[in-house]
Amino acid sequence: MKLWNRIILLFVLLVAIPYYWLLVDARTGSVPAKPIDIVALRRAAQDVPGQKPVAIEYAAVAARRAPGAALVAGGGLKRDLIGIVAYRLVSPGGDILIDSGLSQAQAHDMGIDLWKGPAQARVNGWMDSARLILFTHEHPDHVGGFLASPHFARIAPKAVILPEMIAGIKEVAASRVAGLPKPLHYGEYAAVAPGVVLMRTPGHTPGSQMIFVQLQDGREYLFTGDTASMARNVGWVRPRSHLVSDWIAPEDRGATIGWIKGLSDLARRNPRLTLVYSHDLAWLQSGRRGPGFHTDFLWTTTPEDRDPLDEETPAAAPAGNANAIK
Repeated sequence: MKLWNRIILLFVLLVAIPYYWLLVDARTGSVPAKPIDIVALRRAAQDVPGQKPVAIEYAAVAARRAPGAALVAGGGLKRDLIGIVAYRLVSPGGDILIDSGLSQAQAHDMGIDLWKGPAQARVNGWMDSARLILFTHEHPDHVGGFLASPHFARIAPKAVILPEMIAGIKEVAASRVAGLPKPLHYGEYAAVAPGVVLMRTPGHTPGSQMIFVQLQDGREYLFTGDTASMARNVGWVRPRSHLVSDWIAPEDRGATIGWIKGLSDLARRNPRLTLVYSHDLAWLQSGRRGPGFHTDFLWTTTPEDRDPLDEETPAAAPAGNANAIK
C-alpha cells in the first residue's frame, strides 16, 4: 500500500469515524414511536373548570451559539443560536410560568456568556405574581431561575415538582430541596389548570414532561422541553448527537428517539397544533415558522442564525435594543 493511501486510511480511522459517530450518526433504528394521544390531552384540558389562558409571551434570558450537530445529529458545524427561555401563560385566573430562566452565576457555570439581566428580572417578576410555576424538566437552564429567586420561600409553594426531578434539583441547589413543595405524583397525564395538562415523557431526564396548552380561543401548543430542543429534531426526526446525549448531558437515547418519532407523527396528523421547542431561538423569532408569541426581548440575529426550516430570515431586534446580542 502506498504511503499516501495509508495516510488517508489512518485519517479515516482516527478522525472521520469518531466524527461521524459523535456528531453525525442519527440512526433511529427499530425504536418504535411513542404514541401521544391528542384526544386524551384535549379531554384532560377540560378537567379543571375556569377560563383558559388567553395569550403566551416569552423572555429569552440567555443565549449561546453552538454547532448545529450538537443538538441535532448531522446538523453540521454551522452554529445555531441556542436560547434559554421562560414562557408566561397569561390567564384570567392567574398566570402560569413554564420554565424559569437562570441566574448569571448559573449561566457562567454552564459556559453561557450571553445573559441579559433585564430579561431574567422580568421572569422573576412573573414568578412572583404567577399562580403556578411549571418545568419541562430538572436541568439548571430550566429550573435555575426558580431556585436562585431572591423570593424562593414565597414562590416555592407555587411550583409543581415531580418526584423524579428532586435528584436533578439537588445537583443545582441542594440547599433549596427542603423548601420544595410536596411532589406531584401522576400517571400519564395531569391537568393542573384550565387548558393546561402535564404529560410524562421520561428520556431526556427522569423528570422530563411535556406541557399541553389549549388557549381560550382554541389554539393549541405542546411544549416539548429538551426532548425536542430544536425544530429540526422533529422536522428531520433526529435526536441530539452522541457527543451530547452520551457524554455531555447523558440521556436515555432510545426513549428520546421514541418521543421524537411520536412528536413527528403527532405534528403530521395535527397541523394546527404548534410544537414549542425549548432552545430554538431562531425558530422562536422566525416570522414564518415561529409560534408568534409576544416578547419584549428580541435578540439580534445574523444570517448564520437563519432557521434552516424557514424560507425567511428570523425577525431581528430593532437597532439599539439593549437586550440584543452584539
